[in-house]
Amino acid sequence: MIQLNAKNILIGAAVVALVCGVFFTDTPLTRSLVPTEKLSSTPDYFITNINAKEYDETGMLQETLTATQALHYSQNSRTLLDNPTVRRHQNAGLWHAKGKKGIIEDGSHDILLTDDAVAVKQSVDSPDIILNADNIHYLDSNQSLTSSGHATLHSTQGKTTAKTIVTYINSEEVVMTGSVRGQYETTH
Repeated sequence: MIQLNAKNILIGAAVVALVCGVFFTDTPLTRSLVPTEKLSSTPDYFITNINAKEYDETGMLQETLTATQALHYSQNSRTLLDNPTVRRHQNAGLWHAKGKKGIIEDGSHDILLTDDAVAVKQSVDSPDIILNADNIHYLDSNQSLTSSGHATLHSTQGKTTAKTIVTYINSEEVVMTGSVRGQYETTH
């Protein structure tokens, strides 16, 4: 029979420590269940059924953003939206735009609407203007909508197509560049 004395206990503990040391030096202490490269392409958070509103300092509604889903990617510093709709209220009227997808860069009030984007500018003093394009980019700095990729402007005067159509929200100014073509009807 084995007698337990201090010497045998000390030798046993040393053997166990040696086996554990060999095992743990071969195995990393922190092991990720998901490889790092897979995590870099996944969102750090997501939100569903978005209905965000922005008000001015007097409490008047300025802007509404709705979307079915938003995925934020901190590595790219951007948020991707599904089915976004933006409404901007102005004293002179309002405009609203939508697309199947949208992109907002972190720290920006600009939004890029993609995949069959449509924007409608409604003025108090004039008929609606409708923009259709593959992409419509709202730039907050100059209050403009830049339409590109099969850009078409529909107004009461007719239909105009161009490579790029820029309309300014607070004015009647529209700038068209690249293969500008129009079909207009006159009334007698």
